[in-house]
Parts: sequence; structure tokens; C-alpha cells
Amino acid sequence: MSDRRASTARFRPRIGVHAFTLLVALFIVAVDNREFWQQLDAAAHLTEISNWPFAIAVAVFLVAALSFLMSLFAWRYLYKPFVIGLLLIASVVAYFMTTYGVVIDDTMLANTVETDSAEAAGLFSLALVWHLLITGVLPVVIVLWVRLDYRPFWRALAWRLVFALIMLGVAGGAIGAQYKSFSLVLRQNRDLRMFINPTYAIYSASQFLTRSAEAENIPLKHIGQDATRTSAAGSRARRKILIVVVGETTRAANWGLNGYERDTTPELAVRGVLNFGDAHSCGTSTSVSVPCMFSPLTRKNYDEYEARHSENLLDVLARAGVAVHWQENQAGGCKGVCERVPTENMRARRIEGVCDADHCLDEVFLHGLSASLDDGKGDLVIVMHTMGSHGPAYYERYPKDFAVFGPECRSNRPADCSRAELVNSYDNTVRYVDHIVASLIDKLKTRADAADTALIYLSDHGESLGENGLYLHGFPYMVAPSEQTHIPMVAWLSPGFMRDSGLAPACLARATGERVSQDNLFDTVLGLMDVQATVYDPAEDLFANCRQAGANGQKPAD
Repeated sequence: MSDRRASTARFRPRIGVHAFTLLVALFIVAVDNREFWQQLDAAAHLTEISNWPFAIAVAVFLVAALSFLMSLFAWRYLYKPFVIGLLLIASVVAYFMTTYGVVIDDTMLANTVETDSAEAAGLFSLALVWHLLITGVLPVVIVLWVRLDYRPFWRALAWRLVFALIMLGVAGGAIGAQYKSFSLVLRQNRDLRMFINPTYAIYSASQFLTRSAEAENIPLKHIGQDATRTSAAGSRARRKILIVVVGETTRAANWGLNGYERDTTPELAVRGVLNFGDAHSCGTSTSVSVPCMFSPLTRKNYDEYEARHSENLLDVLARAGVAVHWQENQAGGCKGVCERVPTENMRARRIEGVCDADHCLDEVFLHGLSASLDDGKGDLVIVMHTMGSHGPAYYERYPKDFAVFGPECRSNRPADCSRAELVNSYDNTVRYVDHIVASLIDKLKTRADAADTALIYLSDHGESLGENGLYLHGFPYMVAPSEQTHIPMVAWLSPGFMRDSGLAPACLARATGERVSQDNLFDTVLGLMDVQATVYDPAEDLFANCRQAGANGQKPAD
């Protein structure tokens, strides 16, 4: 038995802890940081011979800095598990960064935590498995195979201190040797740090966990406790019905009503909608934008944890006596917005031809809508959280009849398709969004004899389709491209709604030319539904000025 162990040991190379640390750090910097090097090359033109010294200095700095951090965990029985975890994290992060051009920050981690298995499966592919095997599992096997030479505790501690000081010195020396280049490049490209793998992802995870733990003890903040109906609500003979459609991942750049080269919105074009061509999101992910748009907070002062532990627009409406219903077709849910109002999971309907085991097409919102509109006699707000243009499997978001643009990209990996195919599939999702919203308007029109009806549609955020190597969404807002923040937004008001609300059509048309955002939703809905409260800000109500104009004698025409 001892002979077999000795024979096996001869085939397991021995290596010192510090040499092992340097090799692992070198592997991570060279293999798992491809996206960082591409971003740095775009910022500093590393391929030019004159910039090679800077590139070498950056590489030396990263290896030395990572080696220093790793050395802090280089204790017997702890180090190998730590390195294995580091390699696997770096491999996963590298795949999603290089495949989709995303940054793994605390917002992206929040989206990941709130994603269900069906949505997560949409990101699975053989390419992911292959990548993990080559850059994750294989290095882990090598780590398990080699034997590390550990010194006695006190000698090991002394050598570890020396090694750490040397790594700090090398890292500082690398910066000093190319200080001018470091300062210029990093000052002008502060987002580069977000691409350093895996340190930024680990830092973001610690931030996410810390804030989540702190948020557990935050009590619910009540707002709009003085909310009541205005005198206009009491003088109306007809009820008001408003549908708020929260879109998903649809961007303004591909919105036909905004002048896109393709007619992706032919049905809305003949519905007489108000199209806000300069509309912008609060965030670049659902977990930020949805709570933000229903909060009285604006994007500039928005705090995710404050919003998650505060009442929102739906609470104020309900407190004022408006019936509120939330209908959910998103795997990630309403992000806490609908927790205190009646909510229906539309996927539970399992309508044949519309739903499968994992998700429903947005046509599901049209089924049973007539009954919802006729349920009750008071004012009603229905919020519909749609699947919209959710990627990366865009082809799953629309039925075959809406495959207007082809050939399609029928893959969940953008790299598997040409950009033309990817855009074709995405444009088909926009065409289907157009159909769903137009169909909802048609349903509301059928209630014109009994109710004043209106609809607001706005996407939660946009989407990157390969511009500058970026895909999907979730990029940090301060450096996010306009494709992820410029969103489509439309409103439709029935003639009766405009008349009874004192809204002047000419004034409404002029309002569409202004820059608007999701900040406006909170106050605009309160204004449309005749709700007054101290939390209401008329300056953020898109139609406040037009309501005053209508009340001052500019009588809206049918």
C-alpha cells in the first residue's frame, strides 16, 4: 500500500506556495481577463509598439496585485479550496463578460439572484460548458494534482510577509515606471476597473451581500398617507380605467415611431398614440428600473434599498380608493413593487398555444381582459409586466406569424449568429410588442360607452445588440450606451378621458417633444387618476400643464 502511494506521489509534482501563487495569478490575468485587455486596448491602443511598455506594466501590476491578495489566504488546508473557488468564479465571469459584454456588478448579481430556473436556462449552452471545462475544470484538476510545499508555521508566516511586501513593491514599481500612462488612461476610463476579473465581481458580491443584510432591518416607509381623490373624481359620471404596460428590454433605436428604418410599429402608427421620442430609463436592468419608475424618487436620488423598503405608486393609488391589479409575465417578478396589491402570475394560466412549461407569450394579457375591465364599478389601474423583447433568446418572444424579418437568430448566444440575424429576431420582438399594445388599446376602445380609458406603455430599459462589442443590458448607468437607456414610451387617451380630464389634445402633442423619463410615471399616473397627495409633484406630471390648459377654456375635442 505504501509503495503504491509512493509511486503515485512521484507523478505529482511539488511546487512552492509562492511559485504556485504566481502561476495561478498569471493564468487568471492572461486567460480570464480577455475582456479587460480588449477594453484596455480600445482605450490605450496597446497594439502600437510605443505602448507596449505600458501593456507590460499593467500585466505586471495585475499579476503582482492578485498574487498579494491570494497570499493572504495561503494557509495549509485553506489555500487549495480558495484557489479552486477563485478559478471557477473567474471562469464563469469571463464567459459572460466575453460572450455578452456585460459587467458583473451588484446590480447584475441582484438580477441573477431574482432569476428563476427557466430564465437561467435561457443562458445555458454547450459553449458555456466547453468554456468552463477548459478554463475552469481543467485548471482545478491541475491544482488538485500538484503538491504544495508548506513550511512550518512561523517560517511560512515570515516568508509570506516577505512575499507580500515584494508583490506590493513590484505592483508599485509597475505603476511608477509608467505613471503618466496609468494616470491618463485610468482618469479618462474609470470603468476599466469593472472589467478586472475576478476581483471586481467579488467586490460587487460583497457589496451586494452587505447591503442585503443591512436591508433586512429596514422598516417599510409609508408615503402618500394623505392621498385622496380630487374634486374632478367626484364630478365624473364615468369610471376611469388605466392600463400601464411595463415593457421589457425594448429599445428606442428600433422603435418604428421614433423613425427607425424598419416599420416595427405599424399598428400603433394608426392608433393615434402620443409617442415620446426622447424617453429614458432609470436603470439598465429590471431590478433597478421597475422599482424606480413606481417610486417617487428620481434617477438622480434613487436608492435601490430605500425604494425596496418604501411604499410606491400602487400603494398611494390604493389608499386613495383606486382599485389596483398587477399582472405578471416575468420570471423575475415585480421586484417587490406589487407585494401589497392583488397580483396574478399570468404564466399560471397555461393557455394552449400561448404558454409552454416555462413561459407565456405576451398575448396572455389579452385573454380574460374583458372580464378584468368589467370587474367592479370604481376607477381601475392594471399594470402589465410583459416579456417584451427579453433576450438573449429573442426568437422565443414572438409567435411564428410575427417572424416578419428574416433570417432569424435562433440561438441564445449572439456569437452564433450574424448581427443581421440578431437584429432581425430583435425587430420581430418589437413588432410583436407593437401588436400587443395596439390590441390592448382596441380592447379599451370597446369600453368607450361606459368608461374613460387610457394606456401608458414604457420599456424598463433598452438592449445592446453588438454595438461596441456589447450585448444584452445591465451595464453600469454612468457608462452605459444609449441603446440601454433610451427607451420607447407611448400614451393613448380616449376622447372621453381627455374631455373629462380637461386635457387639450394640441398641448398633449407638444408634450411629446420634450425629454421625459421613468421619473415622470409616478406623478403622471396620480394626475391621470385624479389623486392628490403631498407626495405628488406636478412638475413631474407629463400632462399637468395640458390639464391646466384644458381647464382654462381650451376644450379638448373628440
